[in-house]
Amino acid sequence: MTVIVIRDAADTAKFDSASDTWTVTTADGRSRSARAVIDARRSTDATVAVHGLPNYFRIPGPDTERQIRYVDRCLELLGRSGCTRMEAKSRIVVGRWRPRRVADHFYLSATVPLDEDLYDGHAVLTIGDRDIAVRARLGGHVAAIDGHYHWRGTVSGDLPDDALKGQRAVTVSIEGHTTDARLVERTPWGGYSVTGVGAPPFASFG
Repeated sequence: MTVIVIRDAADTAKFDSASDTWTVTTADGRSRSARAVIDARRSTDATVAVHGLPNYFRIPGPDTERQIRYVDRCLELLGRSGCTRMEAKSRIVVGRWRPRRVADHFYLSATVPLDEDLYDGHAVLTIGDRDIAVRARLGGHVAAIDGHYHWRGTVSGDLPDDALKGQRAVTVSIEGHTTDARLVERTPWGGYSVTGVGAPPFASFG
């Protein structure tokens, strides 16, 4: 899932409801489009998300650490939900007094085909010196907490029983793109969850 971070006061953003994407234009006229926007400009308005601005999240301060964690959870939910639009049911301000279950405060819908950053197909998982053909379903997003692209998903295939022993370091290869990753856990359906940071193995990144 693609995300643009807005930091300059002169940047403008426009939402296209037909494709559920934002286009951000900078002061010099350059434009970029993405599924979601993070507005990191400082403001006295502590709103993190509001109804009427889908896929638009703010980190206005002053409690930036708490806001960053919340926005990162929002992006993770949007990425793994298979939806293309995530809109707050009402104004959201991240409070100190109670935990929030993110999904309870948003409407999620898929009004257009899934984002190209979702990969569902064949891959090769390498554990040590063994290459294993697997079926992979992977997606990702730029994390608000560190600005890096985080991707994750599941792989299924003829993996060894001891796949989760040791450091669990693997590589995932898809159509010539190979990336380091880590096995996390066994899923209830017999596959394995896998995570990585940085450019993912699916070619739609960037």
